[in-house]
Amino acid sequence: MRKAFFIFILSFFNILTAVAQEISFTVSAPRVVGVGESFRVTFTANANYDNFTSPEFSGLSVIAGPSRSTSHFTQIVNNQVTQTVNISETFIVQATQEGKASIGAAKITAGGKVYQTQPVTVDVVKDAPTQQGQQQQQQRGNTGPTAEETDIFTRISFNKSQVVRGEYLTATIKLYTRQMNIAGFENIKFPTFNGFWSQEIESLQQLQFQRETIDGKIYNTAVVRRYVLFPQQTGPIKVEPFEITCVLQVRGNAQPRGFFDSFFDTPQSIRKHIASPAVSIEVNKLPDGAPASFKGAVGSNFQMDACFNRDSIQANDAVNLVVKISGEGNLKLLDAPQVNFPPHFETYDMRITDNSKASGSGISGSKSFEYPVIPRNEGSFNIPGIEFSYYDISKKQYITLRSKDLHLGVSKDPNAGAAVTNQGFNRQSVKSLNSDILYIKTAPLALRSSAALFFGSIVYYVVFIVLLLLFFIAYYWLKRHIKQSQDVRRTRHRKANKIAKKRLKSAGEFLRQNNMNSFYEALSRAMWGFLTDKAGLSTADLSCDTAREAMEAKNAKEKDIAAYLHVLDECEFARYAPGTGQLAMQKVYQEAIQIISKFEQTF
Repeated sequence: MRKAFFIFILSFFNILTAVAQEISFTVSAPRVVGVGESFRVTFTANANYDNFTSPEFSGLSVIAGPSRSTSHFTQIVNNQVTQTVNISETFIVQATQEGKASIGAAKITAGGKVYQTQPVTVDVVKDAPTQQGQQQQQQRGNTGPTAEETDIFTRISFNKSQVVRGEYLTATIKLYTRQMNIAGFENIKFPTFNGFWSQEIESLQQLQFQRETIDGKIYNTAVVRRYVLFPQQTGPIKVEPFEITCVLQVRGNAQPRGFFDSFFDTPQSIRKHIASPAVSIEVNKLPDGAPASFKGAVGSNFQMDACFNRDSIQANDAVNLVVKISGEGNLKLLDAPQVNFPPHFETYDMRITDNSKASGSGISGSKSFEYPVIPRNEGSFNIPGIEFSYYDISKKQYITLRSKDLHLGVSKDPNAGAAVTNQGFNRQSVKSLNSDILYIKTAPLALRSSAALFFGSIVYYVVFIVLLLLFFIAYYWLKRHIKQSQDVRRTRHRKANKIAKKRLKSAGEFLRQNNMNSFYEALSRAMWGFLTDKAGLSTADLSCDTAREAMEAKNAKEKDIAAYLHVLDECEFARYAPGTGQLAMQKVYQEAIQIISKFEQTF
């Protein structure tokens, strides 16, 4: 009883907290409509309210509304109660004339306060795809759109047409269509952006269409993928087209039929291959006169901070110098600033921490460089201020940041050079044997060796020769190992099979979990990684064409090449197609294992 009462009080308190949440009142409407087209305007609040005041519609005719709908949602997790309420007021309106139509502010009263929405402007154009489709459908006898009447294309747009080397720009791949009859996608080929450092910042599993006006026509548009790019060379850089095959649903019979026949008609699937137009970006050189500390950093609002993690230490103790650079720009490509340590400082491998994040406005955040050092001598040491230079995009000039001089006090190591010895003298009394005084013996002494000396013996020379041979063997092996490690391409080729098996094992785990997205992503990494490691390709050169050329150079069979590319296409297609199911995932997984096993022997 006491427990039930406690749960009731806790639930009641959580409900009061949910009711006290911030109230929002919003409006949703399409941005572009056609003349004569009917559409919905919805006002939504997340709390109960009174006195709804309808907005003023300019250039729009109200056909119906407002109609109210209410939804409640209550969730209890670990005795935490969450309540959500959504109340909507919906109007059905019609655009009456071309131009700009406006939807005024609607008002409500909730909790003794008045809330209102922001006014909305709607573009009304002559084109109305819905009505045109209905008229064409009536002329064909309700047969539906044919493939020739389906208007669909794709584009790659950039937020900038001219940049300097190292300046960010975003690339957006969008799909445009006049008819919402897309059933799926096949043979997707994304651009590799040769000449750019690229990072994907947006990739939607399901396309979300919005309306846009292009050349006076209304299109349903969706963002397929968005990248942030940093050019690594100057001059015009041509961007490869984005290619995709769209599976469209169309009516197969174009002859006039009866009204009731349309209910029994089965749409047919056709495939239409589309590609984006070629695009070129002009990349200019950075201005002359760069400072000596400039290493390619480009952006804006950079800041630098440098400090030791401890102000004073003892000799032979480790200390870290941390240099943190923050701002907006090509943070992921920054090189470590140069630090002039005193000669008695022993330095070790630097550690880098990247806390930057990519978005549509570029890359922002921070990047830290940690220098581990060990001072070997005592004293008071000063390290000159660290300099970092970058090219400011907004100011169009080089800016040099300098930290303050760093001070580190090093005290004496109490254990340095100390030899700890324990000398103990055990004094024993002298015992006389047989008599108090022993007479001195005058006969010659017969001296003999108590033990054979190791130095100069046969065993000594044998051990010396064995150690010498082991030294030369270790030296030869170490020299060979260093040489092989410096050969990056050979190292990647040698470890390709091991890495591919590890990635395939990871994909198999996702397959058993029926995690489709993670499975196809891991399988794609295994396929691309195996080919790049075996063929010595760079990540910037990855494409289906370069993959085919690499496999042909290794004298791979055409059917094996086709099977390899088929697995890659299946992985890309699965990111946008509906769920493929466990059997399809198992099939493509087995194909990947078989083709990689073949190429282990071929390559």
